[in-house]
Amino acid sequence: MMKIKNIVTAFSGFAMLVLASISVSAQVGRIEGTVVKAGSGEPIVGAEVRIERTDIKGSYPVKSDKKGTFLHAGVPYVGTYTILVSAPDCAPYFLTGIRPTGEMIKVELQAGDGRKLTMDDVKRIQAGTPAGPQKQLSAEEIKKQQADYEKKKAEIEKQKADFEGMKKSFEQGQQLAANKDYNGAITAYTEAAKLDPEQQAIWGNLALAHYNRGVTNINESLKDMSKRDPAKQDFNDSITAIDKAIALNETSMSDPAKGPLAKKTKSQYLKIRADAESLLAKRLGVMDAAPKAVSDYKEAAALTDSADDKKSFELKAAETYFESGMAEEAVTAYQAILAGDPNNIEALYKLGLAFASVAKFQESADTLQKFIDTAPESDPRTAEVKAVIKDLVVGNNLKAPSSDAGRRRAPAKKKP
Repeated sequence: MMKIKNIVTAFSGFAMLVLASISVSAQVGRIEGTVVKAGSGEPIVGAEVRIERTDIKGSYPVKSDKKGTFLHAGVPYVGTYTILVSAPDCAPYFLTGIRPTGEMIKVELQAGDGRKLTMDDVKRIQAGTPAGPQKQLSAEEIKKQQADYEKKKAEIEKQKADFEGMKKSFEQGQQLAANKDYNGAITAYTEAAKLDPEQQAIWGNLALAHYNRGVTNINESLKDMSKRDPAKQDFNDSITAIDKAIALNETSMSDPAKGPLAKKTKSQYLKIRADAESLLAKRLGVMDAAPKAVSDYKEAAALTDSADDKKSFELKAAETYFESGMAEEAVTAYQAILAGDPNNIEALYKLGLAFASVAKFQESADTLQKFIDTAPESDPRTAEVKAVIKDLVVGNNLKAPSSDAGRRRAPAKKKP
């Protein structure tokens, strides 16, 4: 059965669908072959090949080219044909019962007077001694081929209808998602996926809709604890959907033409999955989701060409550890970030807090002081951090960290 081409898409916020055109098989067939001299196999140029339809009236003349090849690609598929071949200094030739399947026909002409046959000549020959292989189909065989054709035509029409239905449902899902109607978007994307489950953009958008509905439920769970289980289900459903998108995207990863886009798309898919896993761990206590989220953030960082995205994914991985209560792992992750980016104020701030969580109070105070030295004066966390440092020093009888006068404070960001 004919397949609709897969959609190849890149995500930017909500994924945008690039709809592939549907390739509908034409309701015509092709008859082709070669004309050569018997014995030598030498191509015969300019041989006249008359393709005569025998179930109803129709004539399709062609000539052989310099390679002895002839082709007619526009004959009705349901027809049955006889071909009449003639050439100068050659005996005429005919072949009956031909179907336009595209199968190559080899015609070998014997030496002769160059005369041409008519369909009446063919009928007279067939009434006596058949000349050449006979392929005339029976009425039953013609009926079967007609039924096969009608079946194929019906399949094509169904695929066209499914494609249009899928497109309509997908576009409806996009509109609903843009309006933050995630319930409606999920219903629309699910219907689109039923009509064509091999379109990765559908699964990617479905994953986003489940994730966003999960976030909504998480936020509402602060007042209504009954929202926690629906949130957990949405995050798991988001992961299931994005797994299907990733699997469909994999086929393009090794294609030189599609590889760069597929690589970018996979990075964004992994980020969606990691975000869902991270919230399962941080907010819903599904602790085995934390290392999965970290692994996905790291792979997403490795695949992206965006320096900002790399930094963001690395910080999200470390934050997943920290907010999931895995303080030791968080310390290691933040230290790795600072090894390559010593002035990363987000990593400095969180590492200072993570050190305190593992009772490394001097390291905590020293790191938080580095944050103060590095962060813009306008950073709203500065006052809070100074108070934390004071409490750490007084409460644990620590040596007060010294401000690094040589450290250059980052300039305050201008307001737009």
